[in-house]
Amino acid sequence: MHRGYLLLLLVTLVIGSGMSVIYVKHQSRVLFSELREVQRRQDREMIQWSRLQLQIGTLLTQANVESMARRKLGMEMPEDIRMIRLQQAGGMNGAASGR
Repeated sequence: MHRGYLLLLLVTLVIGSGMSVIYVKHQSRVLFSELREVQRRQDREMIQWSRLQLQIGTLLTQANVESMARRKLGMEMPEDIRMIRLQQAGGMNGAASGR
């Protein structure tokens, strides 16, 4: 009788162990599937980021900025350009020459 209980316990533990292996294997596959989906999403985001960086680089070129300023803001280059030089305040020149 004692052997019957021991055999029943052993069969129960083997079945429980087998079920645990099946459950862990299933969880592993589910998590791997989620990992692949996250990696695909990351790849799509990196491609989008690269496109945005390229677009920013294109938008910030000198010719493009000038064209947008003319078209959208109605800005024009001045015809008569004059340079006016302002004298600095007296205190600043004295401090710089005292070094």
